[in-house]
Amino acid sequence: MVKLASLKEQIERLLNHSYLREHVPAPAVDEDRLLLALSMFADAPAAPNESDRYIIAMMLVQIALDTHDEVTDSGDDLKTRQLIVLAGDLYSGLYYELLARSGDIALIRLFAEAIRDINEQKVRLYEKSSERIETLFAAVGTIESALLAKLADRMAVPQWGQFAYHYLLLRRLLQERESFVGTGTSVLFEQMAHIAFPRAKVLTNEQQRYLLRLCNRYIDHCKEALFTAKLLPNDVLALRVTELSGGFSAIAKKTVEEG
Repeated sequence: MVKLASLKEQIERLLNHSYLREHVPAPAVDEDRLLLALSMFADAPAAPNESDRYIIAMMLVQIALDTHDEVTDSGDDLKTRQLIVLAGDLYSGLYYELLARSGDIALIRLFAEAIRDINEQKVRLYEKSSERIETLFAAVGTIESALLAKLADRMAVPQWGQFAYHYLLLRRLLQERESFVGTGTSVLFEQMAHIAFPRAKVLTNEQQRYLLRLCNRYIDHCKEALFTAKLLPNDVLALRVTELSGGFSAIAKKTVEEG
């Protein structure tokens, strides 16, 4: 936890830009991705001495991609949209600077491949080009985890790439399900509806329940993959997996039972 907090503070310092902060909010630092990266490096057989630089670089790439995703054609004025784009470019530049200092050209190439894969799957997602639910969910999993998967390959621990895939896909599915149940809208459920019910303009209650069952099935699949993974996650990550899988109620029940 101390290491995670230290890395998060370093990233926030790099992201801090006085002019940008006057016009656009500071991006959030994803602690789950930080935790996965830290756990991965702790398990790597030959982790580099400057592991912090690799993790921070990966996080800057992710933040740059997420920042560019915030640009929309409506809602914000032109200046705000331009600043969001420039902020994303700034974060990308910081990532290149960090890895250029390390001299790890192979990792720069791997991250470039991840960025390409992520953008290709985003096009597939938003253009509704997936023809199967399985393909759709695989696209979401790639979008969420490609950078960590490439980092895992570089560190010779590909099993952590698979773990990150199911972990981050589970988290995304839970978020999308919550949005769909709470507001009736969800990017993922819209794509699912387009595949399952291409002619439906408004979903019936039964169709909505069918989509929820599909989502729940994949949620259960991700949970099973996490709990059967041949890894030894640290206590912090194990607790987080439990939270994602059963919520705080599951932890409270386990605590009572042990007590």
